[in-house]
Amino acid sequence: MTETQIVSNAQSTGGVMVAVVDPDETVRELLIEHIRHFGVGVIAFEDFDTLFTSTDPRVPLVAVVGPSHRERTSFAHVEQLLATRAACGVVMVVFSLSSDLLQRALRAGVADVIEVTADDAELFGAIERAASRIRTLVAASAPTPRPADAAPANRGRVTAVFCTKGGAGKSVIAINLAVALARQTISPVVLVDADLQFGDVALMLGLQPVHTILDAVQAGDRIDGGLLGNLMLRHAASGLFVLAAPTEPESADQIGRDDLARILAVLRENCAHIVIDTSASFGEVTLAALKEADDILVLASLDVMSLKSARVGLQTMQVLGIPFERFKFVLNRANTRVGLTVADAGRALEMKVDVALPSELAVAESVNRGVPILISSPRSKFTKGINELAAMVSTPEPAARKP
Repeated sequence: MTETQIVSNAQSTGGVMVAVVDPDETVRELLIEHIRHFGVGVIAFEDFDTLFTSTDPRVPLVAVVGPSHRERTSFAHVEQLLATRAACGVVMVVFSLSSDLLQRALRAGVADVIEVTADDAELFGAIERAASRIRTLVAASAPTPRPADAAPANRGRVTAVFCTKGGAGKSVIAINLAVALARQTISPVVLVDADLQFGDVALMLGLQPVHTILDAVQAGDRIDGGLLGNLMLRHAASGLFVLAAPTEPESADQIGRDDLARILAVLRENCAHIVIDTSASFGEVTLAALKEADDILVLASLDVMSLKSARVGLQTMQVLGIPFERFKFVLNRANTRVGLTVADAGRALEMKVDVALPSELAVAESVNRGVPILISSPRSKFTKGINELAAMVSTPEPAARKP
C-alpha cells in the first residue's frame, strides 16, 4: 500500500486521526486490534519518519506510541511531533510504568501513559481524552463567525427526526445519528431536544441538565454562539453538544416558533450539523423545526398503525409546503416478523425506504446504560445503518428526489 493510500484510508474519532507507531509489526497489529474494538478507525506506521512524511500536519492527530521504541529516541521523536503539529496528542504504551518514565513523558508533552497490560477500555479512554483536548483546541482556534449581515460560506445543516407515533425509537435514532455526525467532523455538532414537554435526550445520554433551551429563549436577542455554548451540555465520549429540553413540562408554553428559528440561525453559523429531536405533534415549534430542516427523517416501524401515522404526517407536511426532496424514510425495527416487509412499508408511504434499521437487543441495552449504541456496540447492524444515515445527511443528493 502506498503512502497516499495509507492516508486516504485513515479514519478518525470525532474528526481526529488516530495513528499507531511501533517498529514491531506484531505489536502494531495488536494495538490496532484493541483500538478497533471500539469502532475507532486507525492507521499504522513503522516509524516516526514515515508518519511525518505520510500525513498532513494540519490534520488533528492522536499518536499511539507503542512499547517497542527505545525510550531515548522515542521521547525525541515525540517532542518533534508535538512541535510540528499544532493539533496533536500522544499516548504512550509501555511495558512497565515507573515514576521516572512517567515524569519524562510528561516533560515531553505526552498526554497519557499506560501499560501494555491495561484493558481495552483504559487504552480507548486515553485516546478519547487526548482527542477531546484536541477538539477543544481546534474549536478555540476556529475563525470568528462572520457578522450577521454577511452570508456564511458554509452554513450548518439541520436534520429533523420526526414521527407522529410515540414509541417508534425517534430519540434513540436522533441521538445516535448526532453521535455519528459528531465523530465524523472536528466542527461542533449539536443535538437539540425540541420535544419540549417530554424530551429525555439528556437522560438517555447520562447527562444532567444545568441549563436548557428555555435559558436560550430567555436570552432573547442577546443570544449568540458564545452564550449558546455555555448553555449546552457536552457528551464527553463523542464530543456531541446537547441543548436539553426544559426540565419542567409547563415551560414548553414559553417557547415559540420564532424562538427556535433564532436559536437555529445561531447554531447554523457555528456548527457543522444540528440534529433536532422533535415532538410527535404538529405544534408550532415542531413546524418551525420541520420548515427550517434541510433533511427530515420520517420515522416509522413495521406495523400498520405506525405506517398509517407516518403517511398522514408526510401528507400533512406536503400540504404545509415542505418540499418532498427534504424527506428521507427511515424504517425502524425493520426485521420484525409481523407479516409486513420493507417493500410493503415503501408502498404504504409511496416512497422508498432510505435506511432500514434492525431490532436488536443491544439497542435496548444501550438505552438502559445511557450509552449510545454507536459507542457500546460499534459493530452492530443498527450502528451500520446509523452510519449510512449519517452519510446521507452529510452528503445531500445532487438531484431533487421525486415522489
